[in-house]
Amino acid sequence: MSKPHHARWAILAALIPFALLAWRFDFLCDDAYISFRYSRHLALGEGLRFNLAAETPVEGYSNFLWVVYLALFERLGWDVTLWSRISSAVCGALLVCWLTRTATRHFGLDGCRAAACGLFAGTLPPIALWATGGLATMPMALATFGFWQRLLGDRDRPRGWQAGLFALAAALVRADGAVWVLLVGLGALLVWLASERPAALRRALVQAALVCALGVALHVAWRIATYGDYLPNTARLKAGFTPDRLQRGVDYVAAFLLTIPSLVVAAAAGLLPAARREKAAWIPALVVATGTLAYAVWVGGDFMPMGRFLFPAVPFVVLLFAGALRAAGARTAVALTAVCVTLSLLAAADAGPVPSSLRSRFHFRADRKVWESEVEMWRGMKERAEHWAVQGRALALHTQAGESMIFGALGALGYYSGLEAYDTYGLVTPAVVERGEAIPHSSPGHDMRVAPSFFFPHHPTYLGSVLARIGAPLDEGLAERWSEHAWSELVTIERYPLPAEEGFPAGIELRLLRMHRWE
Repeated sequence: MSKPHHARWAILAALIPFALLAWRFDFLCDDAYISFRYSRHLALGEGLRFNLAAETPVEGYSNFLWVVYLALFERLGWDVTLWSRISSAVCGALLVCWLTRTATRHFGLDGCRAAACGLFAGTLPPIALWATGGLATMPMALATFGFWQRLLGDRDRPRGWQAGLFALAAALVRADGAVWVLLVGLGALLVWLASERPAALRRALVQAALVCALGVALHVAWRIATYGDYLPNTARLKAGFTPDRLQRGVDYVAAFLLTIPSLVVAAAAGLLPAARREKAAWIPALVVATGTLAYAVWVGGDFMPMGRFLFPAVPFVVLLFAGALRAAGARTAVALTAVCVTLSLLAAADAGPVPSSLRSRFHFRADRKVWESEVEMWRGMKERAEHWAVQGRALALHTQAGESMIFGALGALGYYSGLEAYDTYGLVTPAVVERGEAIPHSSPGHDMRVAPSFFFPHHPTYLGSVLARIGAPLDEGLAERWSEHAWSELVTIERYPLPAEEGFPAGIELRLLRMHRWE
């Protein structure tokens, strides 16, 4: 059994690199602004709606509990773009602390091994990157780990009711959280079967199942009453099996494991026979890891960086790493830690360790002509969201309430402008889903989309907008060969210089594509 101060060393060794890397990867992705708009409308008393003029609301978010939580900041008038990142980072810090403390005590690690476990957890790039982003990724991972910890973290005292609350939180904070709740629950059931079938664990499993099932049932009933569907619209968009999607999912998993091979090394070491002494840790970790890989393959992956759909399994790999540390001799433990931490830091620095020539063979973002590393993808997402936030604020200055626009990038443009949205990707426009045509060779999560002309019968006010340099040619920033496209005859381009004194870049203007015909 480890001493209490060993856990403190583990937490310190984890928190320092975690904080530094989280600061380095601090960002907001554009999709987060979709949740922010729902939160704002909820705070204003309009309910969980994106388009206020729509007759029927649409569940275009995948993170119910997160949206409700963020509405508190909107209600208080606080900057939700800041507080969403702070909240996520706090969840990340709690996860790192709780994970390393539990691993240290569960495996009885001494001072050096405890610090090594914390260092490994704190340097993992997915934990650092998803400490911010504005999404519910980190809170869901924290709730999933809490479910396991309350159920199996204490060998002698499983806490069923508490575990059930964490399971319910995981299922409500993200729509697919139920997948990991089922995986952890299956792992716990296998632990019970593989042990002496203790009555306390059986009772805790029943208690957790009751709490989670009742809460999810109530939420589904509310969803049907509010939106007329038992699934969110986002699931309708991204669900469904095709061979193309399956291949993309395989590439997604391969790209992730090649980007962060430290997770492969840690998991392999933790599954060696000598390390499999704690059934309550390695059995659920194996179930969660394999189930997560299978789920990611089945849904075709995700376009966001650092394996967002694989992230909930990362804390369980840390548990496997802790088991490997306890089983290893002193020199082997040092070598294992050095290898894993080095591999993680190289991945965070976008310096390998696997050559880009090999990683680029698993190019799962098929709609992008040029392959990007995960760090490059993160940087691009950050820059695009910042650009769209500026454009959205510009739209708010030069458009009127009740006007509508056809959107491709929906998040920041929709949040800041407040315009009624026709979404070509269908997140808040069910007609795209009802059309039911998946486009092959797409980026994950973007299988279904329509051309802007799909919405012309609804007579939108604007076809779109761009930011351009004052004095630049009129087609700058528009689609290639704009002047030869039929759309150029349907719009009037309005030009509005943006005031630098209000925080806009100097020498930039907003160009609004106002529609005057819809043929």
